[in-house]
Amino acid sequence: MIRAVAAVLLACVATAARAAEAPAPVGAKAEFTLAEAATGRLWPLAERTRDAKGTVIAFLAGGCQASTAYGPRLAELHKKYSALGVTFVAVYCHPADDAAGAAKHAKELSLPFPALIDDETHVAEKLAVTRVPSVIVLDTSRAARYAGRIDDQFGPGLHRPAATTHELADAIDDVLAGHEVKVSSAPATGCLVTRSRTAKPGEPAVTYYKDVVAILQTRCQECHRAGEAGPFALTSFKQTRNWADMIREVVAGGTMPPWSSDAPPGHFKNDRRLTPAEKATLLAWVDAGCPEGNAVDAPPVPKFVTGWRFGREPDEVLKMAEPIKIPAQSPFGWGLPYQYVPVGKPFAEDKWVTGVEVRPGYRAAVHHIIAFVLPPGANIWDIAGKEFGKHMLGAFVPGDQPIIAPPGGARKLEKGSRILFEVHYTPNGTPGDDQSMVGLIYAKEPPERELHNWAIFNGRFQIPPGAADHEVQSVYKFPKPADVILMTPHMHLRGKSFKYELVTTGPDGGEKREVLLNVPKYDFNWQVSYVFKEPRRVPAGAKIVCTAHFDNSAQNPVNPDPTKLVRWGNQTWDEMMIGFVMYADVKE
Repeated sequence: MIRAVAAVLLACVATAARAAEAPAPVGAKAEFTLAEAATGRLWPLAERTRDAKGTVIAFLAGGCQASTAYGPRLAELHKKYSALGVTFVAVYCHPADDAAGAAKHAKELSLPFPALIDDETHVAEKLAVTRVPSVIVLDTSRAARYAGRIDDQFGPGLHRPAATTHELADAIDDVLAGHEVKVSSAPATGCLVTRSRTAKPGEPAVTYYKDVVAILQTRCQECHRAGEAGPFALTSFKQTRNWADMIREVVAGGTMPPWSSDAPPGHFKNDRRLTPAEKATLLAWVDAGCPEGNAVDAPPVPKFVTGWRFGREPDEVLKMAEPIKIPAQSPFGWGLPYQYVPVGKPFAEDKWVTGVEVRPGYRAAVHHIIAFVLPPGANIWDIAGKEFGKHMLGAFVPGDQPIIAPPGGARKLEKGSRILFEVHYTPNGTPGDDQSMVGLIYAKEPPERELHNWAIFNGRFQIPPGAADHEVQSVYKFPKPADVILMTPHMHLRGKSFKYELVTTGPDGGEKREVLLNVPKYDFNWQVSYVFKEPRRVPAGAKIVCTAHFDNSAQNPVNPDPTKLVRWGNQTWDEMMIGFVMYADVKE
């Protein structure tokens, strides 16, 4: 381990992500010496900034998506201000980062300035850095003039097309001009930096191996393992301890595992929520100092299939023929125009599909992929009308899971049909190649019941500027009885809530309503499919009414523009209103 040689004189208080606490106090001086992550050479702050007209210290972490998102912004600011005599330096201060990992992350971001390793977080603690990314701006005497976030573009659940504030750039301008910095602090909103923890003396009531591992295996490791969607793995004691403070925050706040329905436990088969006992166990373990315990107490390691979440290898994998090059940044602010890419050849015979998993090649830059089934001889324009939902086979979206058909059901792929990907790329600051794929599991013989997809949508809405609770409805009437398997609500950044109701007519002619799914707080970052524990029978003539509410006000922190009249559109700054359903035929 490279140990930090640090001597920091800086009295400060902690920064909180969601509270207006001041970070490092203005006027306090910073002094430290750290090692460069790539070379191990010592980097003394005083010596390297002796002639600087200002200094920017950027605290980062390789496993933090917000740090990665801000890499291009830091490079841009360096290009502008280094020519004016400002020195930039990155400090990797999260315990999950070793020197090799920090050097790798800095290289991937193409950071044009030194990356240092604060492997025991001494410097971060002295400078009151509790979240990353955080920046501190020093003047010529190395006194802190600004501490906090870079700007307001990225944050928890937040990705604006462009920043609306520019705290770091404004602070540098003020320092260069010799002025008092107008905004001297702004709370950082990224990932918590875990502080060193020591297990409390005595026999611990809760240990990692005896109590915590089993919870991680069933609730977390589906995503938080190598090659999957989680930004860091939670498959070892060290990994879990390194992220303990972040785990405590998201577990206590109920944001992880992601789940938005208010249905009682057991209503949906894929309910990810922690039980009260599981939640209490995780919190108690962190609060006890993360005791390790004895490895012999651990449950068996689950047999994950590398690269797939089915629990088995797919029967066939269809992949983009050629990779698509993704730039570091989008000229449009948020994402690139949709790409439509055929994968595989037309099917030589009818196929019955019981499992679908769409996987991105360059996950960090893929916002979503929809796999459509094109009938023989059709193209995307042939399926783009009001029945587009029935052509959907599967998707990759943030937070969703593979599609596994219920027993006895399968989706038919007609001979001569083929699969087409609709891909939405949102560049993340690092260029790369994407060659996405879909894995398919086939039934060995025709099923008892055929599965269908449908989109219950309204494409004619207009959300007025400033409207805080605008309602939009869509309706689908089932011509024949069906069993509803799952439901997936879909909106964009202004989405506030979404509800599915089953409307039937009673013997007396009166209307009866039953809530099938209620999502009181819709989250665009976690587009979950809700799978019934038992398929819900829908009689012929019954309707599913979807009711969505949108918040186009300035109080919505992720609203791209509250002054805009919003209509249907593909891009994230537009809106959609879709209630996807999968259902099975019912034999009459």
